[in-house]
Amino acid sequence: MNSVLEIASLLIDNLYRLLNKLPQYISLDNPEETYEVIFEIFYQALHHKPFLLNLHRDARLSLVLQYAWEFLNVVNRVVSSPDIDIHALSREMLRRAYARIAETPGNMSRYVVVCDGLSIIDAAYIAYRSKRENMEPFIIPLINPGGATETYKFILEPHSYLKGYNLTLNDIARIIAEKIEAKDSIVFRGYDESIHRLKNVHAAEIVEAMYGLASSLYNKIARLKKEYNSDVVVLSDHGYDVIESSGGLYDVNHFWSPKSLSVIAPLLII
Repeated sequence: MNSVLEIASLLIDNLYRLLNKLPQYISLDNPEETYEVIFEIFYQALHHKPFLLNLHRDARLSLVLQYAWEFLNVVNRVVSSPDIDIHALSREMLRRAYARIAETPGNMSRYVVVCDGLSIIDAAYIAYRSKRENMEPFIIPLINPGGATETYKFILEPHSYLKGYNLTLNDIARIIAEKIEAKDSIVFRGYDESIHRLKNVHAAEIVEAMYGLASSLYNKIARLKKEYNSDVVVLSDHGYDVIESSGGLYDVNHFWSPKSLSVIAPLLII
């Protein structure tokens, strides 16, 4: 693959092509159904089989599914290539995020929300819903192949590993908040708690639980924007995957394979 700049653009362009296609085929009349379709798009693009819905029955959604597959294929190539400096790639993604924040009016405050385990599925849903409700979301996919919070040492500051302390999500929130002069920062831990809880369960239970978390996070973002006229920066340390166990049941897990959703750490600005 090509330079870090080109790879970053390729990842972002592929993700936006997918997200820009969604409004043509998905209505927000029922947010839960919308979330279910977005969940299904990413699941089927990764596993090539249905979870709750068979999207191949709808020719329009088959095209969206193809775009999702192409985006995940780029992620797979990035993670699998020994020639790509993933930390440099993530720093380039952060640089673009900071540049986007710098474009906002000076009278807008800023908030940082760091999520433990926010998936690209949930980030895509929040971006889609916020755009439908007249906000202007910016979304980029950082890549974290091992899912370790410590990776942010190399992303936020290339030499911070020399400082000899264990980086926490609270540290990440604080460092980014200071960088962008944010009013405040919080850590949202609901996803990781559900990831460790949802084992050997039905598909519908997983979608219901994750939709509840995505709605809660979206409502928090919308409240911050309304009450404080804020830009809200939302980022994650990793995502999660749904793995078939037995008897038609599933586990939600971290899964550190090049072909996984867990390796994607989305960043949103809304």
